[in-house]
Amino acid sequence: MASRLGIVLVAFACVGVALAMSDAATQLKARADAAHGGEQAKLCLEYAHSELEDANTLFTNGDVDKAQSEVVEVVAYAHKAAEAATSSGKHLKQTEIELRKLSKRVHDIAQTLNVEDRPPLLKAVDDLEQIRSDLLAKMFGQQAEPKGKS
Repeated sequence: MASRLGIVLVAFACVGVALAMSDAATQLKARADAAHGGEQAKLCLEYAHSELEDANTLFTNGDVDKAQSEVVEVVAYAHKAAEAATSSGKHLKQTEIELRKLSKRVHDIAQTLNVEDRPPLLKAVDDLEQIRSDLLAKMFGQQAEPKGKS
C-alpha cells in the first residue's frame, strides 16, 4: 500500500513539474512577443531553445506530430529574433551565434529519430541556416556566407 502511495505522489509531482514548465514557457513566449529590439531577439531565441527541448522530450515520448509542430514554432521564433536584431541593430552577433547553436541542436535531434521522422527537422535546419545566412548578409554584406557552406 505504501509503495502505491509513493508512486501516486511521484506521478503528481511529475505532473506539477510539467505544468510549471509549460507555464514558464507560456510566460517566456508572452515576454518575447511583448519585447522590442535586441531584448526581443534575446527572448525569442530563449523561447526557441526552450521549445526545442520540449520537442525533443515529445520525440522521446513518441508524440512525433506535436513535436514537429513545436519545431515549426522554433523556426518561427528564430526568424522573429533575427528580424528584431536586424531592425534594432542590437544583439546581432549573439543572435547569429544562438542561431548556429539552435541549428546544430535541431540537426543533433534529427539524427536520433527514425529515418521517416527526420525530413521536417532537416528542413528546419535548412530554414535556420537560411535565416542565419540572411542575418550575416545584413551584418557584413552579400559576400558574407556561413563557414561550411560551399
